[in-house]
Amino acid sequence: MRYRRRSAFAAAVLLVTALTGCSGSRSAAAPTSSDVAASTASPSASPPDLTEVDNRTRAALMESVAMEDDAPGAQGLMLAEVWPTGAAYAWETDDRRLCWASLAESGSSTRACASEPLTPPVKSPKGVVPLATLFTDGWVRLFAADHQEVTSATCDGTPLKVRRVGTVAGGARTLYAVRFTDYTTGNITLRLNYKGTTSEAPFSLGDIGDRTCAETL
Repeated sequence: MRYRRRSAFAAAVLLVTALTGCSGSRSAAAPTSSDVAASTASPSASPPDLTEVDNRTRAALMESVAMEDDAPGAQGLMLAEVWPTGAAYAWETDDRRLCWASLAESGSSTRACASEPLTPPVKSPKGVVPLATLFTDGWVRLFAADHQEVTSATCDGTPLKVRRVGTVAGGARTLYAVRFTDYTTGNITLRLNYKGTTSEAPFSLGDIGDRTCAETL
């Protein structure tokens, strides 16, 4: 797969650090609890409200790409991960190319877009597709479930939180993200629903890192 990469839009990040609202009519709404699917390893305290961080980084990214071919389409930016000092997003352009970006309020950033529409191709009748690695306050893998949805995930038998990022490709492809503290090798196990029928499938994280998820199927 070929991607077009853009680097540091630090100036835009610094420019909007003091802002608290979204910029541009095409920005997506702030994340809600419904955006997060699947399970967690154990009960924990309520997470901090990171809405303001999301608002500032979202505004910076929108300002950076607003007049470019890589600008988000009508659906706007979809949140993949937010942490106390930055956020990561995915979006689909008007010509149906998939893009993603990770940016920190300190100024560091990465961005990439597929060079062709609907790349990689949507699987039929269904399938799981790896898409990108996002560097956040940890290590996030962005992937897609085509014509199906992820209901839960496990890493070496331990429940793993999965964020439902949003849908692209006319609703045929749903984007998801899983986060680890650092590079993680091996496979996670996804539990999927396809037209009311459940199944399990492995998803490869890659072969770089010290952390390991063993194949459980």
